[in-house]
Amino acid sequence: MTDPNPIENEADSAEAAEPPSRSGQRVGNAKDRNNGRWMRRFRLRFRLLDLMWLALITAILILWYKDHRYLTDQLASINTSQSWSVKQILGKPDTPTAGDRPTAWAAAGQDSGIEWLIVEFPRAVTATKLQIEETYNPGAVMRVCSVDFKRHEQEIWKGKDPTPPSSMMGTSIIPFKDPISSRRFKIYLDSAAVPGWNEIDAVALHGDDGSVQWASDAWASSCFGGNQTLPTLFWP
Repeated sequence: MTDPNPIENEADSAEAAEPPSRSGQRVGNAKDRNNGRWMRRFRLRFRLLDLMWLALITAILILWYKDHRYLTDQLASINTSQSWSVKQILGKPDTPTAGDRPTAWAAAGQDSGIEWLIVEFPRAVTATKLQIEETYNPGAVMRVCSVDFKRHEQEIWKGKDPTPPSSMMGTSIIPFKDPISSRRFKIYLDSAAVPGWNEIDAVALHGDDGSVQWASDAWASSCFGGNQTLPTLFWP
């Protein structure tokens, strides 16, 4: 059958094909703006979440590093075959008699010139003196410096070793003219000045509060036994 109102139908089709009115465009633009605000808020929250995750991961890595170092030190201390190694410096003295004993540290060679030891203690104190237990060919200590976590050195003593080379062994007390807050010290030895291996068993730090700490970690210029690599930065 033919449509009785072809003109009206054509008008309806044209009306349906018309683009949205300006009011419809305003509604669409408002939705776009709302979507843009929501996206900006989402990005901001996403960035804050990223920072929180980064802080958490950093804290976990720091804790892991400290635990790793503690475990490494514990395992190294169990190894008793490290004769004349830098680890022999740690803790209280355990070399009861003078002589070439594997329970003390010795440099790689004798009469090799300037050698050094860096000793670290459990905590920083206002230090007044350093106690060095020398067990073989003493008398080579010539200089002491404080060392910060960036490995910068500050000289706090220079002079003649209190224990003379004629002694079989001895305790050298190095007094500081000015007390200094630190937990890490570098001991220089002139090994050529005292013939033979100059062996050290232990080092203690005396604080102005009366505390006495024995070295908990150490590094050396060279070792007859095992040594460890000097870090780029120390743990503060």
